[in-house]
Amino acid sequence: MRSINDILDVIIEPRYDTNTILAAGALTLTYFALPIGQGATSWGAATITKSLADTNMDLAGQLPAGYNFFITGFRVQPAFTLTQLDANSWSGGGVFNFTIGSKPFLRVPLDTIPAGAGPFGITTNVTVSSMSHGWPALSNGYVISRKPLELAQTQNFSVILTWVTLHPVTSVVVGQAAAGLPVRIYMDGWLKRIVQ
Repeated sequence: MRSINDILDVIIEPRYDTNTILAAGALTLTYFALPIGQGATSWGAATITKSLADTNMDLAGQLPAGYNFFITGFRVQPAFTLTQLDANSWSGGGVFNFTIGSKPFLRVPLDTIPAGAGPFGITTNVTVSSMSHGWPALSNGYVISRKPLELAQTQNFSVILTWVTLHPVTSVVVGQAAAGLPVRIYMDGWLKRIVQ
């Protein structure tokens, strides 16, 4: 006889996290390390902690017991305040590194992971008022669905972005804690959880 613990909800919902490339520049940004309620938001004052606006992680660097994730791909989305100058330079020389435990599973240039979401570019005769990273269609992400990865409960994982040189950005989100460009990482796939 099957127990209630053998029955799973399966929902298509990405795990996501946000970090900020500071105006002063950064060589490394780590994602999925600070859950809701820890660290400062990328969208408001320093006194505001991370919320669902920043991440949907409940634990630092792992899924809770009873949760597993079937990874089908990744997307990288800079904030829509991206200027044309930053759009041309923020990801240059960047590397996307996804690890489970201490083992790397994906190491590629940052430019190869498009956003697959949001505005592409709204131009006028004078300015570019909105930019994004790649064509804004969900199907335009870095897809690994032909060989998806199973992320098990309580297994440590992270995404780390690194650059070979500093990229100070000019884009600023009004009211945020530190001047810079918020960048969100989406880990696409299916979330499996025990029915409660």
